[in-house]
Amino acid sequence: MKSLVPLILLIGALAVAAPMVWGPRAQERRLEVRYGPVIHETRSAFSHIRVRDREGIRSLMFVGEHGTEQRQSAIDLDHPEQLVLAYTRAIFASYLFRQPQDRVLIVGLGGGGMVRFLNHHFPKTQVEAVEIDPAVVAVAAEFFGTMGGPRTTIHTEDAFVFLREPQGPYDVIYMDAFLVPPMDSDLGEKTRRLKTTAFLEGLQRHLKPEGLLACNLIERDASTQRDLEALRSAFAQVHTFSAPGSGNLVVVASRSEARLTETQLRERASMLEERFPGVLEWRALVRQHRS
Repeated sequence: MKSLVPLILLIGALAVAAPMVWGPRAQERRLEVRYGPVIHETRSAFSHIRVRDREGIRSLMFVGEHGTEQRQSAIDLDHPEQLVLAYTRAIFASYLFRQPQDRVLIVGLGGGGMVRFLNHHFPKTQVEAVEIDPAVVAVAAEFFGTMGGPRTTIHTEDAFVFLREPQGPYDVIYMDAFLVPPMDSDLGEKTRRLKTTAFLEGLQRHLKPEGLLACNLIERDASTQRDLEALRSAFAQVHTFSAPGSGNLVVVASRSEARLTETQLRERASMLEERFPGVLEWRALVRQHRS
């Protein structure tokens, strides 16, 4: 039995050391299985970016200081007009409240999945996107095929500064930069400026009468309740939609005083699916309506 003691101690020491040696490798294997290998990596003044590709689903990842990765956006390279992520499908519940949308602004570009969706399915819509990070704009163009065009303008600028000047007016402002990135305190602080009641109230001057703000939140984040309170203070009506399997909560805030009933939402969903077959399952979005 005495001869087993050193062996037991050695096994115990290896068990303690293993997470330090194999942890990052195991994490990378999990990421490769889920999102594919890294095909591009870059750093900017704002973020650390990786692009992964798995069987034609290309993902833009933000990397934290400890190597953790957060999937920001994804595009199916064979069908770039389709929305891969659940929250991006849910955010277009906006069409239940305002259709047509002749001019929209997307705050936060990512890989540009929302831009590609609108360009394909609603080609008459004038799309503008504002993105603070030139590296994201470059990656979106080179690896996701998202760039400006006759009906699309991409502004490389801080949205907080961009929206100080008169813009629009827009039918909808889509806030795809509403989430605070945990991996970059400077960018996180810039994002937090977009979440104050004063800023949200100021957005209304860029919207058409009865225009909308649509944004996504992390449902279990400690700041979500505070963000919802700010939105309810700034807008007459606030509707929330779950995005199953994503952890996101989508908010559609309206300047209109009139609140649509569940029956009206279902009727509008049926109308949209008849008019735009195969674009989105709007009736499913109505079932995800929370409040």
